[in-house]
Amino acid sequence: MTTAAHSTRTTNLEGAARAAIAGGAPLALLIALGMPGYAAFAMFAGFTAIFGATEPYRQRMVTTGVAGALQAACMFAGLAVSLSGAPLWLQGVGLVVVLVVAVCTLSTLQTIPAQPIFPVFAFCVSALVPVRPADLPLVATIIVGSVAWAWLVAMSGALIRLVLHPRAPHVFRPIAPRKHRSFAILRSAALWETVGLNVVGAVVAGAVAETIPWLGHPYWAVIALVSTLPAIRQRHTVVRAVQRFVGTIGGTVVAVGILLLEPSVWWIVVIAVVGQFFAEIFVARHYAVTLLFLTPLALAVSWLSVPEAPELLAVDRIAQTLLGALVSVGLLGVGRAIERRRGRALGATSAIRTV
Repeated sequence: MTTAAHSTRTTNLEGAARAAIAGGAPLALLIALGMPGYAAFAMFAGFTAIFGATEPYRQRMVTTGVAGALQAACMFAGLAVSLSGAPLWLQGVGLVVVLVVAVCTLSTLQTIPAQPIFPVFAFCVSALVPVRPADLPLVATIIVGSVAWAWLVAMSGALIRLVLHPRAPHVFRPIAPRKHRSFAILRSAALWETVGLNVVGAVVAGAVAETIPWLGHPYWAVIALVSTLPAIRQRHTVVRAVQRFVGTIGGTVVAVGILLLEPSVWWIVVIAVVGQFFAEIFVARHYAVTLLFLTPLALAVSWLSVPEAPELLAVDRIAQTLLGALVSVGLLGVGRAIERRRGRALGATSAIRTV
């Protein structure tokens, strides 16, 4: 008996749809309930669904669950910093802890994406969202409920395949082979070199950003840095830093143009859903195009939680992204020099390219 082949298409429509639904549904519910100020928590929880998107479902169950727990933990850590008054030293300590835990966790899971951008983003924004102690039960419910929802959406493909795959196998993309994971990676020099690059880079980028008096949102420099630095055993390229900067400029122009029109909160939901869907479509193809969709999503939803003048957001976003990219390229130069001196590649900059 011959079994029909899987679809040969490479575009991950299923994964993109799940990512959009995972973040869009809780966001829409918050808007309907009149609580747009908590939108950022729903967005960061929704990112849970992108982890493990091509893995076999038994393995994906673990990957997505751990990634969701990591996202929630980073948001709770950020809330703790916020409730303490968000002193700069505590933000810095928290950032270092988040980076170490996130890089170790994501590297052990071999996730895609492997960079700690989403845990760091979740921590930094949560540390700045004004929350009162009385709000904590509600915020905790939103975070836990949204993460659980994203996990269920991510796993829904198992049921869909069970029902529809026998009838139309050609519709489904093949699932990637099972990954062979080991905690031995936590003892490898490559991992700790990756951790070191991220920590040093984040501290430098954040410290420089804080010293520029006319710029706000210094955490955006850190986000730009961690998203362009290589994951374990990936090669650090200038191309990725350039793509990050170019894509962010384009995405910021789009976002500011939308916010200047003073859209209703429901249009923000539409922007978030469309942005997440197309970001997932293009993420494996071109990083700059991905950011054309991801940047408006991040700015628009963050704007719901912390409203600011769109023009100031644009200046800060572009300038801080350039700063983070420059620090990343600077680390590239230092890393290459170290490689030449010791005669072998850094564990974080071996022969695998990131673009």
